[in-house]
Amino acid sequence: MIMAIEYGLVPNESFESLYSEICLSHNQVKQMLNHYLNSIRNMTIQLNEETLIKLTKGQVVDVLLENLKRKEIVELIHMLTLINERQSDVSSYLIYILSGILAYKEKKGFK
Repeated sequence: MIMAIEYGLVPNESFESLYSEICLSHNQVKQMLNHYLNSIRNMTIQLNEETLIKLTKGQVVDVLLENLKRKEIVELIHMLTLINERQSDVSSYLIYILSGILAYKEKKGFK
């Protein structure tokens, strides 16, 4: 939550309308994602019966930054803030997001 407050990402009723107005540098976004992924070293994602993908924390951050639009990244950070406030684990949520991204890329033939 401290990172969210520092960058003006305190959840409130009007937060969703502000997604596009929040100014964060690439390095700030990367720092925030790394902060929320602090407990994750590696992630394993099962796309289908044949495809198992293993990602390091750095690769997870790179996949998110390369494949999500700016507004989607800010929304993701907001969701990670809420999950962190509940003292819950972010890995299930991230696996859900990454599964969608990686399945889309696989379907389109990207590596």
